[in-house]
Amino acid sequence: MRAMTEGFVELGRVLRAHGVGGAFIISAHTENPAVILEGAGLELWSPDGLTRREAKGLKGRLAAQGIIAKIPGVARREEASALKGWRLFMPRSHLPPLPEDEVYWADLLGLSVETSEGRLLGRVERLMEAGASRLLLVVTDTRGRENLIPFQAEFIADLDLAAGRLVIDPPAGLLEYFTI
Repeated sequence: MRAMTEGFVELGRVLRAHGVGGAFIISAHTENPAVILEGAGLELWSPDGLTRREAKGLKGRLAAQGIIAKIPGVARREEASALKGWRLFMPRSHLPPLPEDEVYWADLLGLSVETSEGRLLGRVERLMEAGASRLLLVVTDTRGRENLIPFQAEFIADLDLAAGRLVIDPPAGLLEYFTI
């Protein structure tokens, strides 16, 4: 599934309930997770995308495991647990424009990843920080195995968001242990 849906951008996903008072943990798909706490027009979408819920009044704080968040109307652990797997979206129109050589992390989710030789590696599941680097977690289409690929300009041969494709030119040895 592509991260951009009907003019919305996926910013994160609810991982689990936190505590007993209706709080939950969000895994952010953004370089700066604090943008979620400042966001307007936020919506939670069920995993199947059929049910939407406004996340108006979302409050929270950054924590090691993600964002610990709370929204009005969710007051108990059971209610927060029911949100597990729900995705957090913001209208694209609420996001500031980026310079031409930058992309929103959310736009990378779901992209097909292949090498410049045409070898299909899988789909981008998520991004993560690793010190000074960013890594793509790529899940193979055949067995669901996870592999990490550096997301660095020198390894990117082509990025075509409209086609849903990321072509990489990996450094020697990177794919030696890549499992498909």
